[in-house]
Amino acid sequence: MEPEQARIDREKFLRPVWLERIRLKIARNKALELVYRLVVLAIGLVILLAGVAMLVFPGPGWAAIVLGLLILATEFHWAEILLEPLQRLISKLASRAKDPQARAENIVFVLVAVVVVALAVWWYLARYGVTLEPLPFIN
Repeated sequence: MEPEQARIDREKFLRPVWLERIRLKIARNKALELVYRLVVLAIGLVILLAGVAMLVFPGPGWAAIVLGLLILATEFHWAEILLEPLQRLISKLASRAKDPQARAENIVFVLVAVVVVALAVWWYLARYGVTLEPLPFIN
């Protein structure tokens, strides 16, 4: 059985069980714990800042930001607080995906969107045939 404090820490921070075991071993040595926290901080911040840079430059910016925050949340409560809105959104979307009425609404929406796109393609092909000439950027 796991000690009560370990369970509370694992729930407080986003740590899987295997990481919590390693973390408890590291916590016995204060110097090693400080080094571990600094390494987690450095890795998390590098990935987070790379994500912020990828918002401007090509790359999966938001995914990197979330990954950086997830890494930081394994050790720092402030990072977990920053992730709470995302966790609430994911929970809301998951419950909506399980709701039969919402699922039916989503299916109807997708079907209407497919019909609209099919009609637009049919209209374009009926009017212009298979050509790209009427597009303004084609000379």
